[in-house]
Amino acid sequence: MTSLRYEDSGGARIAYRHRAGSGPTVVFLPGYMSDMTGSKAEALDAWAAATGRDYLRLDYSGCGVSGGSFDDGSIGRWTADTLAVIGAVTQTPPILVGSSMGGWIALRVALAGPVAALVGIAAAPDFTEWGLALTGVDRAALAEQGFIERPSDYGDAPYRYSAALLEDAPAQRVMHGPVAVDCPVRLLHGQADTDVPWRLSLDLAERLRSPDVQVTLVKDGDHRLSRLQDLALLVATLDALLEELP
Repeated sequence: MTSLRYEDSGGARIAYRHRAGSGPTVVFLPGYMSDMTGSKAEALDAWAAATGRDYLRLDYSGCGVSGGSFDDGSIGRWTADTLAVIGAVTQTPPILVGSSMGGWIALRVALAGPVAALVGIAAAPDFTEWGLALTGVDRAALAEQGFIERPSDYGDAPYRYSAALLEDAPAQRVMHGPVAVDCPVRLLHGQADTDVPWRLSLDLAERLRSPDVQVTLVKDGDHRLSRLQDLALLVATLDALLEELP
């Protein structure tokens, strides 16, 4: 069983769950406006329980049951949250599993220190640059209220993008040149993804410095890749990685 724990990061209490086990710690990083109770996070917890693997998941500041304000969040801030929890829990380089925005954060974490491997699920690095076309109305709203909103296909509430997120994003970009990550990388992407273009994973694969990069495309897979067959693919990918690691 795992219990809810907290680690301080930048003045906020960051909630996480750690299932102790063997091997390098598998760390799940949720997507935008998501948390550590989603289907992929829970599926990996069940996998870790069944296989005895070490597994860690967390809520970024302002998300889920962590402290702090969501509007203060940014890629840099959430990367710092992740590094703080990893530093408190792990003793050896972890395996990062990043979903959507979590893939961007995983890359930032990998650039900050050694990781054993990285798995991206519809990874969305630099999404503020290619996914948000700001209008004059948007810029006025950011100046006046500090955020803008976009409709969401994944719930009743719209997606909210704060000034803090958008101001920090340019400094966190990774797709403007070679990506100095040397560990094994596995990228999973659905070709029916309407949120993150699947060709972004091919672009990322080309930019990564690591020679050990594989891209798996799921022709009928959507953005979430959370169907039973998608979760089975994720688990199989991790099992294969763990067998290959020294």
